Parts: sequence; C-alpha cells; structure tokens
Amino acid sequence: MGLGGGGVALLAALAVTIGRAQNIPLFNSFGAGVLAALPLFFAVMTVLGIRQMDEYGRQLHARAASIAFLVVMLLAGTLISLEAIFEFRTPPWALYVAGMSVWGIAGWVLAARDGRGK
Repeated sequence: MGLGGGGVALLAALAVTIGRAQNIPLFNSFGAGVLAALPLFFAVMTVLGIRQMDEYGRQLHARAASIAFLVVMLLAGTLISLEAIFEFRTPPWALYVAGMSVWGIAGWVLAARDGRGK
C-alpha cells in the first residue's frame, strides 16, 4: 500500500510539475486529480486490508489507529497554536505522515508487547 500509493503520488506530482513548467493544462489537471483522489485510495486499501485480518489484527489496528489519532490531534493543536505565535505554516502532508507513522509504530509496539510481533 505504501509503495503503490507513494509511486502514484510521485507520478502525479511529476505530472503537475511538468504541466506547470511546460504550461500543459492536461498534465496539471490529471496530476491534481490523482493527488486529490489519493486519500480515497489509501482509505479503500486500508479497509480491504483490515477486512482480511483476523480478530486480533483488527483489534490491534483499531488500538493503533486510536493512539495515532490522539497523537495527531495533539500535534495539530500544538502546531496551530505555534503557527499563530511564530507565524509559520505547517504543510498538510506533515500531519498525514505523522499520523501514518505513529499508526505503524503503535501497531508494531502493541504487537511486540503482546508477544505477537514478527
């Protein structure tokens, strides 16, 4: 999922870059459309992956997702406050990367703690 989505995102970003540099509206529109649909791709792939898991895997990912949600909400709230004070902008992809990273790390730690880490 990560490599496939990353590859698609890279190709879409490349299409947008070429479209803007060469003034090709078709490339620009195509790349922007693919990038806009990318979260839907990740959502569908996540749901399909979770549907194939056993009960333990589902519970593990639900716990990891709840931890990741809490961490990202705390991070977002902190960054919103700091952005107002220090006048900087956090790119939206940073929160996405943080959330997915924390979800993966939390899943790994929870599985290792339960003695089921691979």
